[in-house]
Amino acid sequence: MPAYEINPNNAGTIELALAGVTPLVSYACQVTSLVLEPAQNTTTTPGTYCQAPHDTPGLSSWAMVISFLEDWGATPSLSEFTFTNDGELIDFEFTSSSPATIPSMTGQAYVTATAFGGDPGAVWAVSTQRWSMKTAPTLVPAA
Repeated sequence: MPAYEINPNNAGTIELALAGVTPLVSYACQVTSLVLEPAQNTTTTPGTYCQAPHDTPGLSSWAMVISFLEDWGATPSLSEFTFTNDGELIDFEFTSSSPATIPSMTGQAYVTATAFGGDPGAVWAVSTQRWSMKTAPTLVPAA
């Protein structure tokens, strides 16, 4: 039976920037959760007098589900980046730091502006968003 390695603490780096802009900027310290999430797509073919309707599976669509601390005024500020670039296409790289055998993911997503504020008396305000991805992410083998 083969040995499997998992990312035990989901540690890593999260970098992003507007599409085509380099270098990417690291926002790992603000991010509390990041998931690249597929959703199944099917096409329903209507029935005819000779055949019943049926579903045909298609490629998954993808979204980046990201939660991060509101960091207004920080340098760099992920909150301000999303607010300023609402609706823009970004490039991203999500890289694990341990173990070194875990691949990384790269891709593109469309940013949604960040909420401002939160519950009274809360120590930290966390914004959770679902950013539609342009295409499926690219799996980059570990170096």
